Amino acid sequence: MTNQCDNGGENLVPIKYLHRRDDGKSSNYYVRLVAPTDIQALLPKKDRVYRQSTGTADIRIANVRGAEMVARKLKEWQAVRVLTSSEHDAVRASLTPTLIEQISGARLQSWLFTDDDDRLGESGLSEADLRLMNDFCEFSDAQMRSVLIQGKGSKEWQSVVDEVLEWCSTLGYEVEPSDPEFPKLVRAFANAERNAQEIISARNRGEVPSLDNLPIKTGTVLSAMVDEYVKYKTPIVQGPKPVSMAVSIWNKFIEFRGDVFLDEVTSKDIYDFFFAQLYTVEKKWSQGYVDGHATRTLKEVFSLAIARSFMHAENPFSKLGMTPKLSLKDKLARQKPRFAFSSEQLNLLFSSDWYIPETSVVRGKIQQDKAARYFCPLIGLFHGSRVREYLQLMTSDIVEKDGVLCFKFQIDIDAEGGREDDSDLNVAKVSPSKKAKSVAAESLGLPNRTLKNMSVTRIIPIHPKLIELGFARYVDERRGQLGALGPLFESSPPIAGGKTPMWGRAFEQSFLRYVRDKLRFGNGFGSHSFRHLFEDRLKSAQAIRKTWPAGLANFLSGRKLPRDVDREFFRESGSEESYGNGYGPVDVLPYLESVSFPDINLPKSFYDWIKD
Repeated sequence: MTNQCDNGGENLVPIKYLHRRDDGKSSNYYVRLVAPTDIQALLPKKDRVYRQSTGTADIRIANVRGAEMVARKLKEWQAVRVLTSSEHDAVRASLTPTLIEQISGARLQSWLFTDDDDRLGESGLSEADLRLMNDFCEFSDAQMRSVLIQGKGSKEWQSVVDEVLEWCSTLGYEVEPSDPEFPKLVRAFANAERNAQEIISARNRGEVPSLDNLPIKTGTVLSAMVDEYVKYKTPIVQGPKPVSMAVSIWNKFIEFRGDVFLDEVTSKDIYDFFFAQLYTVEKKWSQGYVDGHATRTLKEVFSLAIARSFMHAENPFSKLGMTPKLSLKDKLARQKPRFAFSSEQLNLLFSSDWYIPETSVVRGKIQQDKAARYFCPLIGLFHGSRVREYLQLMTSDIVEKDGVLCFKFQIDIDAEGGREDDSDLNVAKVSPSKKAKSVAAESLGLPNRTLKNMSVTRIIPIHPKLIELGFARYVDERRGQLGALGPLFESSPPIAGGKTPMWGRAFEQSFLRYVRDKLRFGNGFGSHSFRHLFEDRLKSAQAIRKTWPAGLANFLSGRKLPRDVDREFFRESGSEESYGNGYGPVDVLPYLESVSFPDINLPKSFYDWIKD
């Protein structure tokens, strides 16, 4: 590589990432840019290193074009990061010798990881790749040696500082150049960069350099597991929420412990982290969150790291004999309240402005979607369904079986719509030929539907009271407008192009604000309150009738296990974790009708209501 241009012999220095071929095939300058480590797993292998000619041998023009090309590519990679990773603020970090070692060590490790991936991948490295790599190694070595020799007096100092800040940002650290230890970080970074390029150059010569005597420790840092975990977790859970929640827990652990190597984490680190989340941080966790989601996530990530050979130490959870505990008073105080509606509250709701067709109190999409505003609270009341279940319904999900109108809660969409054969009603067991008639919501230009678990997938009769209030007529009219493959409620599909599209947000958020703020029910009340009320009435109905078929109560509510407070009662009443062979609507309907609400004053029928 040369730093001298071909126009008049004027000495100009190429911008970083700008190089020339040494095989004589072209005198033009090329941009070579390596994708940040945290998004490499999200890119095709061929796109992890960006190589592109500037189309000119004039260094002045190449510098301008190269800068524009680099800016565009970095912006593109940042978009990938934003679309695929959970949102979290950078950690504002004060530099310490340990943190400097971690940041510079992570830089060296990232280069070795990328180089291994390039050489051991399916296509390996071409002769052109090797030439470009050697060019970059020479340029980087000269740049870093200049910084190590001259410090701030080097003409390369600011360029390397920019690289350091960019790398710290990639790792999630907000580092200030004014930090007294910052010059030491720049030197450690330059040394790591120089070591990396020396190793890569040696490999390019066919040598096998030893990594044992490197001045900086190597290993896999905690942040490197984010992409690995996302790839592992995404296919096995329903929707983006479980993944983003788990990644958020892992990122908080990184904030607490620092982006250290996986092998350095101890059981004491885990205990201290949980203690901090329970007692010292501003937004404290509940005991249930620590013992549940947080423990499962951390244990799972460390297990994955061991299985993928990123970690060689023992899983720190193996020696964690106990977790810190809150007092009973604090434990109860931090539980997120979720209450059942009382009959008095529902009578107030059904006589409130929410049930005035042209109300100005309710705004947004739900103001115009009178059907959702009218029927969704009633579906919640009579069925106790989760809000996402009925807000994801398509017109094809309202089916008739043995003369009984039913809800079909599922993820796929029935292409033929509105028809059910005489096969087993347990949707999880439908035949391959039946499944072939289904399509994904995505193929219709809609976000894919999600359900909490397989217990939710079921066909249940629609409560006769809903039909009496005009629901069946509304479904027929909606089908007439949209056909069999339209959303049952107009406001349910999310706005296209959103980062995390979710069915039914318009209703869910408007309803929550209305009952909490307008009706002043306070925290703990929302669409889920119908579900708790329904399960309380379900419990009462079983107490009166005494004998219910095993698992029927859970089948109606779509709950694999009842709430903790009701678990013994349902077990004594014959509930089971599985639903056996499913239940026919004709058999289920009498039990559903016995779940009664005589103390609640319902609104007038839908078609009389919209005339008001």
